[in-house]
Amino acid sequence: MESNQMQSKTEVGYGRVSIIPDYPVAIAGSAAKRISEGVMDPIYLTCIAFRQEKEAYLIYTMDLVGSYEEFTEPVRLQISKATGIERDHILLNGTHTHSSVSARDVENVGIARYREDFCAWAIEAAQMALEDLSPAEASFGSMQTQGMVWMRHYKMADGSFAGANYGSFKNSTIVGHAGEANGEMQLIRFHRGAYGKKDVVLMNFPAHGTINGSSIQLSADFPGPARDYVAEKTDTLVAYFIAGAGDQVPTSRIPEENFSRDYRVYGEEVGRLAVETLKQMVPAEGTDFRFLRRAVVCNSNKADLDRAEEAVEVSKIWKQVGGRGTKEGREAAKAHGFSSVYEVTAILNRMKFDETRTLELYALAIGNISMIFAPYEMFGASATQIKRDSPFDMTFIVSCSQNHAGYLPDEFGWFLRCYEAQITKVERGTAEKLVKEYVDMLEEIKRS
Repeated sequence: MESNQMQSKTEVGYGRVSIIPDYPVAIAGSAAKRISEGVMDPIYLTCIAFRQEKEAYLIYTMDLVGSYEEFTEPVRLQISKATGIERDHILLNGTHTHSSVSARDVENVGIARYREDFCAWAIEAAQMALEDLSPAEASFGSMQTQGMVWMRHYKMADGSFAGANYGSFKNSTIVGHAGEANGEMQLIRFHRGAYGKKDVVLMNFPAHGTINGSSIQLSADFPGPARDYVAEKTDTLVAYFIAGAGDQVPTSRIPEENFSRDYRVYGEEVGRLAVETLKQMVPAEGTDFRFLRRAVVCNSNKADLDRAEEAVEVSKIWKQVGGRGTKEGREAAKAHGFSSVYEVTAILNRMKFDETRTLELYALAIGNISMIFAPYEMFGASATQIKRDSPFDMTFIVSCSQNHAGYLPDEFGWFLRCYEAQITKVERGTAEKLVKEYVDMLEEIKRS
């Protein structure tokens, strides 16, 4: 565990670079293999630098689906070597777009070259942010949006549940969502105008970047248009983070609640609501910067390993038919009694899991504002619980953070036996355990 407290005025800097490769890469976010054929809209890596006295911290947000250890840990170490900033003070977070580079599997197309390029881009963004450092006063605000976010699990007329990647259903049989979605947008603004610098705005929103998920052209999905809208309308520098959206999506299969299936239109609406929120910000109390890290040991998910032999047989068929995303691959999973190809993949992965895994949890605070960084896809209810129990006036939620370990369903998700529960890497009850850890961390920071 590490804790630092500093009392002088916080300095904030901003750096952003393009992370578009000039060669084909695998695209993330689908069971089917997709190789990029151009760029639909820009993808970026943004670095926010914080400094008080001699201590510096780098918080990145990148247009990638997540911050997977095999990709980002080498990058993190290279940034540390180049800047002299401690490895634990460097956090990389994904915006969770499903239409950008697949930076997870070491065998993905273009991944070795891309990681090398990404290291250089990350160092460049850090240097820009450190050179841009300026004293800043913070303010914060939030908006509970309406009709923008939906649970991706539904209650059916017969009392059963259905939703993303498990079960099949028709719209006429849906009677409502399986749970309550949390559509809260949160914003932190760092005012730097007194020092001749543009203000820096951090925004988060709890919805998957999946609207444009079938494209073979690289895209930031709706977070791109959202942050561009805010930057243009407010003349600020904007960084977008994904909040607790492990079970939440920006579109609905319930027609009367379907806001939009156009990611640009949806993103601009998110941006418009953010601009409205920026008109009602509350000044932060104090400028003291505090930072805390904990390493928490969790038990791995070892469920359904009695079906390991069947899963292995299906994986052999996949190799023959061209992969799990093919029609034949899906049919093979179904023929062996699996609900989805993801269930098979999850069992294959669990066979290789250690008994435990260590998750790194991070939190920081500036005055009466706090931020937490979750190395997994946090469910909406978990995020709401942390915000409710936090001793700070605002707790800004960041998901898909450093060494991203995938979905972390809450107890209701396990009850549904939903897709996320099928493939999670940690055992049942871990979500509730980590909610308590985060609240405890925030209370410790508050006392320091």
